[in-house]
Amino acid sequence: MSSRHLRVLAHHRAVRALIAAAAGAPCHLVGGVLRDRLLGLPTHDLDAVVAGRGREIAERMAAALPARLVLLGGKEFAAYRLVGDDFVLDLWDRASMALDDDLARRDLTVNSFAWQPSTGELIDPFGGLADLERRVLRATTEASFTGDPLRVLRVPRLALQLPGFTVGPRTLALARRSAADVASVAAERVRDELARILVHPEAHRGIALLAALDLYPGLWLGHPSEPGPGAATPGAVSALEALPACCLELRALDVAAADAADLATARTALLFAALPGGPAAAPQHLERFRDAGYAAHRAADDAARLLRRAALPRADLARRRFLHELGTLWPTAAVYLGARAARDGAAEWRAALRPLVELALREGELILDPPRLLTGEEVQRMLGIPPGPAVGRALAEVKKAQVEGRVRTREEAEAVVARLGAV
Repeated sequence: MSSRHLRVLAHHRAVRALIAAAAGAPCHLVGGVLRDRLLGLPTHDLDAVVAGRGREIAERMAAALPARLVLLGGKEFAAYRLVGDDFVLDLWDRASMALDDDLARRDLTVNSFAWQPSTGELIDPFGGLADLERRVLRATTEASFTGDPLRVLRVPRLALQLPGFTVGPRTLALARRSAADVASVAAERVRDELARILVHPEAHRGIALLAALDLYPGLWLGHPSEPGPGAATPGAVSALEALPACCLELRALDVAAADAADLATARTALLFAALPGGPAAAPQHLERFRDAGYAAHRAADDAARLLRRAALPRADLARRRFLHELGTLWPTAAVYLGARAARDGAAEWRAALRPLVELALREGELILDPPRLLTGEEVQRMLGIPPGPAVGRALAEVKKAQVEGRVRTREEAEAVVARLGAV
C-alpha cells in the first residue's frame, strides 16, 4: 500500500480548503478515512490534525467552503468540526506535540498513521500499513485502551466493519484489562457502539469477541469484565448465527415481511434469552440494561415483547391473536422464534411459519388493524346507555371478534353488540 491510493483525497473540496487555510503549516489527514480508502471501502467523515492555529484554520475553512463550524473542545487538544452539505471533517490542533506522539494516542495501528495531502508523504510509526496488509487489528501502544475504555467496544465493531480482519491476541488481552472501565463511559456512547454491532449481518462474530473480552454476558448482567456462565455465550452465538437462515425462510414466503423484520431487535432479544434463567428471567435483565442507558426505550420494549413469546402458534385462532398483538413486529417475532428454535434443535418452527405467513398475506390488514365498523355513539344508541366504560368494552368485543375472524361486516358487528345488550 502506498500514498498513490490516497491521492484522490487531495481533490476533496474540504481537503483543498484545509491545505489553503493551513497556508504551508503542517496538516495531515489521519484515522479511518485513510484506512478505508486504502482498503477500497467507502469513505465518509474526515479527520485531520494541524500543528497550531487550529481555530484560525477552522474558521478560514468554514468561510471558504462554506461549512458550519462546531467547537468540540477537549481536555488536551482543541478540536473543531466542520459540517458541509456532503462531508464532516474533524480538525484537531496538536499544537507543539510531535506528530508521532499524536498518533500514539490512537487506539489501533490501522488508525495510527498520517498522510500529508500537500506532499503525499505517509507517516506510519507503528506499522499500521503492514497491519492493513495482514488484516489484523493491533493496539497502537500498551495504553491504547486506558484513556478511553469505549475503545474496548470498538475492537469488535471494527472487526465486523473491516472485511477479513482478526484481532491480535495481545490486543485482546489489553482490551480485556480495560473491560471493567466500560461502566464508566457515558451510556449513550456504549449504546451507539453496541447498536452498530447488532445491526451487522455477522453480529454473532462481534458477540463472540465481546465474550472474549468478558463483556458478554457481563455487561448485560450488570457486571462488565466478569466472565459469565459458560452456556450463555454459545447459546447466544448459535442463535445469532441461525437468524439469517430464518430470514431467508421468511423471504421465500413473503419478501415484504422479511424486509420488515428488525434484525437488531431480534438479536437483542436473543442475547437476553440466552442469559441465566432464560426468557423467564430476561425481562428483568433487559429492564436493568435499559435503565442503565444501554438500550433505547423503544428497542427495549420491542425486545421485551419478543421475549414473552415461546413459539410460533399452531392453531388458526392463536395465529390471529399473535398477528394482532404483535402488529408490525410480527415478522421480527417470527425470525426471533426461528433462531431460538434452531438453537434448541426444534423442528416445528418451519411447519408453523407457512400457515402464519399465508394468514398474514390473506387477511393481514384486517387482523393487524381491523377497520372500525361501529362508533361509540352508535353503540350507545343500540344499547341505550350513556358514554362510559361499557361502550369501550363493547367496541373492544367487536374488535376481538374481527381479529378472530367472526365479524367482517357492520351487520355482524351489530349482532355482537346486540348479544351484549341481551346479557
